[in-house]
Order: sequence, then C-alpha cells, then structure tokens
Amino acid sequence: MKKYFVTLLLALSSPLFALADDAVARPDVEELLTVMRIEKLLQGTMEQMKKTMPQMTANMLGKMPDLSADAAEKAKASQERIFSLVQEEMSWQKVKGDFVQIYAEALTPEEVKGITAFYKSPAGQAFLDKQPVIMQKTMLRQQKMMMGIMPKIQELLKEEIKSSTKGADKTQPAK
Repeated sequence: MKKYFVTLLLALSSPLFALADDAVARPDVEELLTVMRIEKLLQGTMEQMKKTMPQMTANMLGKMPDLSADAAEKAKASQERIFSLVQEEMSWQKVKGDFVQIYAEALTPEEVKGITAFYKSPAGQAFLDKQPVIMQKTMLRQQKMMMGIMPKIQELLKEEIKSSTKGADKTQPAK
C-alpha cells in the first residue's frame, strides 16, 4: 500500500515539476523589461497624456453646454490633481509587478533570454533608440490614410442613414 501511495504521489506531482522547469524567473523578466526600457516608455506615455489632457478636458466640457462657467473652471483646475493621481497610481513602482507577471505568463524562459539578448545587441539598442521616431511616423502615416478614406466612410454613413430612414418611412402609419 505504501508503495502504491508513493507511486501515486510521484505521478500526481510530476506535472508540478515540469511547470517549475518551464517557469520564467522573475529576475530574467525584470532584466528584459529593463533592457526594453519599459519604465522610460511609460514615463513618455505619461508625458503625452499630460500634454493632451487640457484638450481632452476642453472637448469634454464643450459637450456639456449646461455646465456653468464656474464648474468648468473648477474642472479645468482639477486637471493637475487628476493627472497627479493617475501618475501616482500608474507609476512604474506600482505596475512593475503586473508587467513582470504578464511577461512571465506569456513567454517561455528561452524566449525571455532570446528577446533580452536581442535588445542588448547593437541592433536591439538601435531599434529602441529609433522606436519613438518609427511610432511617430507610423501614426502620421495612419492619420493620412484615415483622411484619405474619410470621404468613403462618410458616403457609407450617408447610405446607411438613407436606407434606415426609408425603412422608417414605410413603418410609419399613413395620416
């Protein structure tokens, strides 16, 4: 009976040993995040948010015509406090653990080591250095593309509105 119990225990625990071998070590993921400059990327994102926040607030307030001028001014004045709260709650110190967990769950140890090696290489460093320019140019290109298809989108919307109003006309009772 004892032999049966030991065999059963080993059989049931073997998947746990396999999982332990496949587990990505936290220090390896932290190193990957460091060489990828994730903290710097998040700081840049926060700076972008800070720059766009006044416009977003103005847009939001513009959609609230019943809002008093005093209330609108208070909302504008609270922007800095709101941004400080967001910045504090989304700080690297608070989100780092989540990033480590996400990367550890998504990647194998071999992938983490390979990606880390790439980002440490001259080619990886060049990619990281040029990534902001690449992203900016990509965004500009996509904006131009959207402007090019905007007339087509507007035409589709007009057709949809026409077809839906024709259907609505048919369902209205005759007077």
